[in-house]
Amino acid sequence: MATTYREKIIADINDIPDAKLPQFYTVLHTIKQQLFPKSDPAKPTSGIRQLGSAKGLISIADDFNAPLPDDITNEFYK
Repeated sequence: MATTYREKIIADINDIPDAKLPQFYTVLHTIKQQLFPKSDPAKPTSGIRQLGSAKGLISIADDFNAPLPDDITNEFYK
């Protein structure tokens, strides 16, 4: 017997005849859009960073592109 809402929903979905699944999906998708609307793309959210906000905070070593020592390179080919 189903004990959680998720299990109850899955059991109910499993009882839907295959011919009705496309119609059920359409209804489910509509409900999902109403319950969880996407945020307005013109309205910035708190998690989005501005380009260039780390300017001057990051430095790259001068020898960044220099070849690795042979012992380290050899480890890649073992």
